[in-house]
Amino acid sequence: MKIKGSLGLLLLMAGCYLTGCYYQFGQGELARVYHSISVPYIEGDQKGELTAEVIKQLSLSGAFHYVNESSDLILKIKIIELRDENIGFRYDRKKRGKLRKSIIPTETRLSGQVEVLLVDKSGQTIRGPTRIVASTDFDHTYYSSRHGINIFSLGQLNDLDAAHDAAMRPLNRHLAERIVDYIVNSW
Repeated sequence: MKIKGSLGLLLLMAGCYLTGCYYQFGQGELARVYHSISVPYIEGDQKGELTAEVIKQLSLSGAFHYVNESSDLILKIKIIELRDENIGFRYDRKKRGKLRKSIIPTETRLSGQVEVLLVDKSGQTIRGPTRIVASTDFDHTYYSSRHGINIFSLGQLNDLDAAHDAAMRPLNRHLAERIVDYIVNSW
């Protein structure tokens, strides 16, 4: 019991010391030296959704002022890989509910890897290049009905495609949060 009390006291003293010396957790030295940042269109971002999410997360961080051009820093990002992997399965069923020998995917992991490079306005590398990875899992149905008929017209879009598109938003948010965390909080 004495060890727990002394450990708690030690942590309390360390916390008081760090706050007493004006030590701040969070934004690194970049925010003190540079004030504005721009994000060119991310290479490989076909719909611009990741670019928009990175700009949003940078603005929410409050570390830098986002501008379109003539900024102190330029954040260059390139999508290296986007892939999906089936991670959950179930047995397929016949029309009357009996199990078949084949299995079908019902859960997928969507992963993204980007390369991040932070340069100043003169072109000198400040951070990177660094690879950042994020992933998200999502469930989907293989068939939209018991009869195997897709609910969308003419089969142009199936449930997996819709689920995949919906999962891109949290993947982009997760990647953007990691990118901004790397830029703002790395030493």
